[in-house]
Amino acid sequence: MMVLYHLHNPTAPAFVTTCNVCHLDIETGQGWRCEVCPDYDVCNSCYQKDGGIDHPHKLTNHPSMAERDAQNKEARQLRVLQLRKMLDLLVHASQCRSAHCQYPNCRKVKGLFRHGIQCKTRASGGCVLCKKMWYLLQLHARACKESECHVPRCRDLKEHLRRLQQQSDSRRRAAVMEMMRQSCRGCC
Repeated sequence: MMVLYHLHNPTAPAFVTTCNVCHLDIETGQGWRCEVCPDYDVCNSCYQKDGGIDHPHKLTNHPSMAERDAQNKEARQLRVLQLRKMLDLLVHASQCRSAHCQYPNCRKVKGLFRHGIQCKTRASGGCVLCKKMWYLLQLHARACKESECHVPRCRDLKEHLRRLQQQSDSRRRAAVMEMMRQSCRGCC
């Protein structure tokens, strides 16, 4: 019966945590947990009474599943926003001809381009700056829809991605055809 309950209520806690001070059940997201001791939990009311003084280690607030999901969603949205800004900067820097550009970090990206041209180690040799540059260029190429893009290596990378997609499609088609051949042999 409990299995059915948890299948229909996936966010409900599977285990109830008990306060080590008052021994009452702690509602999800309403407790404090020791970072060192396993299974040492304190409810909010006991924590507010003594502030965790009776325990030698630091106690941290134990957020609910919904709070954690919200934090993860915010972090993901922030990362997407940062990547968009970085890709916009990449496009700007590839077209900018000003030596004293006011666009934030334009000179840094131009320096990254210059480094990529002059570097002897390269990304395959383990150069961190080259790896960053190639990562940005590949992200841009995947999202770019312009046929006459001015970002360095964009057309080459798009062509490479197109070939990889064709190879993947060919392998998938061949696998499907092979499965169909094998299933036809079994029915004859």
